[in-house]
Amino acid sequence: MLFEGSLRKMAKALVDFRDGRHGITSHRRDFSNFLKKDLGSMKEESFRGLKRIIDHAYRTSPYYREVWDRIGFKPSDLRCSEEIGNIPLLTKEIIERNKEQMISNSFNKEDLEMSYTGGTSGTHTSFHRDVKCTTVRIGRQLGILEFCGYKLGDRCGLIWGVHEDLPNPEARPTLKTRFRKFASGKETMCCTIMDSDIMANYYTCLKKFKPKVLYGYPNAMSEFATFIRERKLSPIKVKTIICTAERLSEAQRALLHETFAGEVFNLYCTREHGCIGFECKEHSGFHVDIGSVHLELISNGVPVKPGQTGEIVVTDLLNYGMPFIRNRIGDRGSLSAKACDCGCNLPLLNNLDGRVTDLLYRPDGSTVAGVMLVDMFLDTSAIKAMQIIQERLDEVNLFLVVTEAYSKEIEERAIGEITSYMGEGIKINIKRVPEIARNPLSGKYQEVISKVRPPRFGE
Repeated sequence: MLFEGSLRKMAKALVDFRDGRHGITSHRRDFSNFLKKDLGSMKEESFRGLKRIIDHAYRTSPYYREVWDRIGFKPSDLRCSEEIGNIPLLTKEIIERNKEQMISNSFNKEDLEMSYTGGTSGTHTSFHRDVKCTTVRIGRQLGILEFCGYKLGDRCGLIWGVHEDLPNPEARPTLKTRFRKFASGKETMCCTIMDSDIMANYYTCLKKFKPKVLYGYPNAMSEFATFIRERKLSPIKVKTIICTAERLSEAQRALLHETFAGEVFNLYCTREHGCIGFECKEHSGFHVDIGSVHLELISNGVPVKPGQTGEIVVTDLLNYGMPFIRNRIGDRGSLSAKACDCGCNLPLLNNLDGRVTDLLYRPDGSTVAGVMLVDMFLDTSAIKAMQIIQERLDEVNLFLVVTEAYSKEIEERAIGEITSYMGEGIKINIKRVPEIARNPLSGKYQEVISKVRPPRFGE
């Protein structure tokens, strides 16, 4: 339909206004202007935001005031961003115990929204953010999506699993719900359960809908792409494919591009902090939006150098309703020592090495990156999907979804290759299953789960 995109944008503006989301367009513009600055100006603006949120947290959040008074820290002590290392770290367990005390007393309940962390391990913790924070994030993420080829008003096929983000499939359609769906521009499939009937119905909807963009979890989108290819269905062509919430492998990137034709972009997002980073056309890492987060990479509490892997720690610069200062989100990565060739001045997170919980442990306390073991079998067509679960230090369970081409030789090779990394003392249990279960709350699929307590070397 001619002018459909413009109509959708106007409808979306009306919905946002009705929902109290004022200023999304200006926040999108602010992000675009932020990208035009040199790195020095970006860092100065980011540090001012860091100072503001820390001062606000100390003045209005009982938890931070008590903890920082105990160690003798005052916001005025922060003279440069590196000195944030003097502040204690935040963990999911601390949030769970102290969430009410973390909420800023400068906000009324009606000014706060509740959400849940999206942890793939199954542990979900509720938290709050203020309404303005959500609005700013929506605006900045629109700017990021435009950077990745999406335009407001584009038709979008969404493959998602967080039920609070999705329309109620059992709700009776009304004029209001139809208008909201038109304004969103989305045709949605909930990926918590993906069987052939659900995917066939979604394929039929998308063929009629003709999306320009596909957006969702890479594992779920890859499963949908495999379904289309195995059924030899006529292709659905889009201009842009945007992945988020899970690790995107290069094999998945190739599969999605070959199936749907669009350029594949990857986002680094969390429920707590929104879109932390995004790919450009160079696809060499994630540009970190330092206008919305302050990012640290540490090892044993000490900052790591560019190129070295560390644990990712995030301070949210936007959520004044329930500040997150130095939040250990469970991810690992490394920063690039040089700027991206695309010309964007934002810092580049050039490796995202998985979650802390993706680490498997040898009996001597040394670690193995579980996702590396998964990657070894990406070119084995007889293995459709796999999951590694370690519940004991001397034992690893390998769950496989296989095709008819799977053989004893492939199984022996899998055991041999994993043993070569994990050590001869590790027992490898192979279990063939019809499917890998997704997290029932988030719809995510976790490739590696480690449930063991990390031992100390020499124990």
